[in-house]
Amino acid sequence: MVNDKAESSKKSWKTIPAALCVAALSLAGAAPAYADVPNGWPWSDAPPGVEAAADSRAVRIVFEGPVVMWPAAPAMKDGTTVVPARALLEGIGYSLEWNSGQLELTASRASGETLVFRVGHGEMNVKGSAAVELPVAPYIEGDLLWVPLRMPAEASGLKVSWNALDQAAVVSDPDAPVRFSVGTRSDNGVLDAPDKLTEYFKTEWKSDIRFSIYAPEQYNDRVNIRIAAGDPTDLMLLGNPYRYSDELLQSFAADLTDMLEKYPRLKALASGDAAAARSIGGRLYGIPRPSHPNAAAFPAIRQDWLDRLGLIMPETMDQLFAVLDKFVHNDPDGDGKHNTIGITGRVDGNGLGTLSWVEQAFTGSPVRFAGAGGKVVDNAAGKEQRAALDWLARAYKAGLVDKEFAQTGSERVVSKLSQGRAGLAAITAEQAAKLTVEAGTSDKFSARWMPIPGLKGTGGAIAPWSTEESGLYIIPRTVPKDKAEAILDWLDRGIAASENDWSGISGLGEADRSVLDNVFGTTSLFPQKALFDQLSDSTRDGYRYAVYAWQDVSYAGKTLPQANALFATGEYGELNRKLQELKVKVITGEASLADWDRHVKEMTDSKEYRDMMGKLNGFLREAKP
Repeated sequence: MVNDKAESSKKSWKTIPAALCVAALSLAGAAPAYADVPNGWPWSDAPPGVEAAADSRAVRIVFEGPVVMWPAAPAMKDGTTVVPARALLEGIGYSLEWNSGQLELTASRASGETLVFRVGHGEMNVKGSAAVELPVAPYIEGDLLWVPLRMPAEASGLKVSWNALDQAAVVSDPDAPVRFSVGTRSDNGVLDAPDKLTEYFKTEWKSDIRFSIYAPEQYNDRVNIRIAAGDPTDLMLLGNPYRYSDELLQSFAADLTDMLEKYPRLKALASGDAAAARSIGGRLYGIPRPSHPNAAAFPAIRQDWLDRLGLIMPETMDQLFAVLDKFVHNDPDGDGKHNTIGITGRVDGNGLGTLSWVEQAFTGSPVRFAGAGGKVVDNAAGKEQRAALDWLARAYKAGLVDKEFAQTGSERVVSKLSQGRAGLAAITAEQAAKLTVEAGTSDKFSARWMPIPGLKGTGGAIAPWSTEESGLYIIPRTVPKDKAEAILDWLDRGIAASENDWSGISGLGEADRSVLDNVFGTTSLFPQKALFDQLSDSTRDGYRYAVYAWQDVSYAGKTLPQANALFATGEYGELNRKLQELKVKVITGEASLADWDRHVKEMTDSKEYRDMMGKLNGFLREAKP
């Protein structure tokens, strides 16, 4: 509980700018921490000491449950949090009676509780109980009666906690449903509110949850903005935890190591070998969202177009090139127009985005930097990368690649797929199934998206692989310890239920089911059962064949997610930006492969590049068990 009377022996707190300036993390170097708080967790039993010269100052109070509107900001007086009496007491359910002659306020509730305050008297009288000593006597200032926060709140059965890190008091009802916010990424693109699920959690699990669900392409930026603003959700998914340096992550994420002892399932996830797992000095700072490493976007193709044109599923990049040529020139949708696209997709800040699978087909790696033979290999500098660019440049010149790929956003990609204009795109099995179901079955050539089981390039057969896996859940240090424990209990319970496909819940809609998968994760490579069951028998067989083929391909131990920590600081940003820009120019014909060769040689010969590779090899050595 809060001890509003500050002790003179309290340690001073070193306050560092709260805005993490994750503006970023995008390439601006590590931002400072929120504050330097001893012993890890920022929640204490008492607020920090108040400078003797400061008689009062504004403080922040957060109510979880009661609604209180302040006519004047709460303040600190002589080390005690004081508030306008009428606003507090009426907000928590009391009726008030003021005796102007005695300067006395009586607060009473229908249930019988009565509190009495008198100006200048250092006691609060409680009906049927002994008087409670007040650290600051009630006083009038600015035509308002001021009283300490903690004593009347606790006498009413509320709980008050003090957050030294945030300089805020939190007032909550311990008997009310625990209330917290959850921020996660919608990997399947469904962003609708899960109204039925929210009500289910409130009534059945006694948890009042506020969900913040963001689209994949917006997610990292949204998270960084919330961190920088000091407004993270109480349980927050970091899409790529290695974008944050050790120092930065520790500044806003709570050390969960000790609390996870109560939750073996969560501890196993946190200390396991998932790519998203993150520990610092043997301490655990988050829980990876359960996932399957093969659960990632991968080329899916219009099976109905293949059928209409009498084509078979392509297995090699050469076969795929020929199929795409027919998709563009042989009117696969049968409308008599020349309006179809072979491949649609988009680039992103880190590379070729949803076209990066072409690079993977030739390099044999889902990432640019891979560990091989005890050292880091830069696939962008090899002949296989050159072959991938050659394939894409030829496809672009032949009109097989969406001419707008370099400027197209994710929404336009989805629009083109929904309109039936493209024959191939890198999407998840869930997205492919959804597009198929939405197209309906009006005729035998209705859009039928089929995941490609595998493609063979110079690097052998490839399969989808999530280099970040499903992300890492953290609990911000600003969350009280008791609430953090309630959140972990809720998360543990939800993951357990997801392993049984939430068999105890019925009547949930698409948005509700989507949130369950996106929040608690899934280790299945198949679409949601409700969606999968709507596919035809032959289509479901095709999905099964693809999934079984993917499971035979693994890149475990061959990626280096820690490399993101280096690039998140902004180091080597210009070096890599120029390389990514040149990739697009080569594909669109603005630059030649000879230009690419010259640039790669200049890059690899530079001191900056050698320095970068040296640091990456250091990450590889540190990553070894």
